Amino acid sequence: MKSLILTATALLVCFTAMFAQTFPPDLNWEMGINGGYSIATRPEGPDPLYCGTKTSIVHDYSIRGAYSFSPNWQLTLDVGDRKWESYGYWPIIGSFGKTLPSQMITFTVANHAISESFQMNYVIPFFTKFQVYNKANFYFGVMLGMVNSVNDGSLAYSTYKSKTDSGYIYMSKFDYGFGIGWSYGVQTGFSYYFVPKLGINAEIAIRTANVGTNDYRNNHDVGGYSLLYFPATIGIRYKF
Repeated sequence: MKSLILTATALLVCFTAMFAQTFPPDLNWEMGINGGYSIATRPEGPDPLYCGTKTSIVHDYSIRGAYSFSPNWQLTLDVGDRKWESYGYWPIIGSFGKTLPSQMITFTVANHAISESFQMNYVIPFFTKFQVYNKANFYFGVMLGMVNSVNDGSLAYSTYKSKTDSGYIYMSKFDYGFGIGWSYGVQTGFSYYFVPKLGINAEIAIRTANVGTNDYRNNHDVGGYSLLYFPATIGIRYKF
């Protein structure tokens, strides 16, 4: 009987030690950084002359912190930055009233579009064999937040170089003024963890931004605009 008790006690101690080493504590907090690209639609709201006709792909960066209320629900705070520009052609009237070939003009909608937003995501977790730790998460959810556009409202000029009117100065760049607004959207992503605390992430999203600016020039109201943008990023995740 004594040997049986000693054996059982030894097995219990070994099992407890093995359990403590194999199963990590609950890792409810997560930090991450993201980098990738996004593309925005041309702004809507201002006079069409100041909206351009096309946009380009730009870099998109963010940092985030998240808290998991349960294996299936996660609240995330995300702070991101990207640039919004559009391009179009303006007709030019030369020095002697002659119409010159149209020239491209750049509209800097936001030199820095800084977003501060909250995401509420529904998470579908995947575990390793015997549920040792959370190996991967697929998630989708909604986002709501603010947008601050950093811009100085400046103008830039270029020199027309054609022989028709060589030396004529025309406006080639138009910057919106700074502003503040709000944004909302949806996102979906996937995280894969190499070890219980460290992993990688990929995410795609659709965002709508509505921004009011301080910009009222040339009797054309460019004091507010809305646009869509589509971030696609990859990142690193650390749980604690």
